[in-house]
Amino acid sequence: MRKEIVASLALALGACVSGGGEPPPLPPLAEDQEQPVLALFEHVLTGHFAAFGANPPTTCAALRPGPLTDEQEEALIVRFVRLAPAARCSPTRQDTITDAPAQIVEVYDFTCRSPTQCTGWVSAPGSPAKRYAMHFEGGQWQFTADPRLIAE
Repeated sequence: MRKEIVASLALALGACVSGGGEPPPLPPLAEDQEQPVLALFEHVLTGHFAAFGANPPTTCAALRPGPLTDEQEEALIVRFVRLAPAARCSPTRQDTITDAPAQIVEVYDFTCRSPTQCTGWVSAPGSPAKRYAMHFEGGQWQFTADPRLIAE
């Protein structure tokens, strides 16, 4: 009888540990007031990957003058499994592993006037550069895009 109780207890505890479901989703980066640049990347990359569907070209995120810290890059990659590490995209927009074309989504001239107001430019393949104004309100970053056509 004692062996049966121990075996039942082990099975019950094992079921609790193994879970049996998907892990809870990560909170949106837009909710982290301390990482506004990551919130902007999340906002832009969500649209980028949605536009390219299931098989986008190799895509990397770059911060200029940057670069992103390892922790920042990891935070983006765990949310966007199709995002490649920055080292995988060469400056000539080639995938350094496959030599296929690569795309870079770049945030540049990112500044914050206060802990709740920031601005930054985004350059993404297939669209003109956009200047984003951001403000933290209601527990998350809010975005306003201003597309700009830059003369060559």
